[in-house]
Amino acid sequence: MFYDNLRAVCAEKGTTVTTVLKELHMSTGSTGKWKEGSIPKIDTVMQLAEHLDVSLDYLVYGRKLYTEVSCLDPEWIDIITHIPDDKQKMCKDFLRTHMVIPEKYADRKRG
Repeated sequence: MFYDNLRAVCAEKGTTVTTVLKELHMSTGSTGKWKEGSIPKIDTVMQLAEHLDVSLDYLVYGRKLYTEVSCLDPEWIDIITHIPDDKQKMCKDFLRTHMVIPEKYADRKRG
């Protein structure tokens, strides 16, 4: 339920729904509808998610969009997150061409 997720995220961030809405200059009058299961318009959800630094998926559905990446080398994470948007496709293509070929495809490539 959207309101429960919003309230939980606010608690994690050390704030309240009312405080966040006031910080964003939004009305607190809609929270009653949210408590009953209504979901606000997408632009409202986007503002809330951005302000709380969470994904839309997490705020609406209560689940994280991405799996945990703590097992990755921090240097890889730093490199990947700093690739400019206009260079990402080129970098992905380069990396794909240099990946190890899984065993089940090895015979097809040799032939």
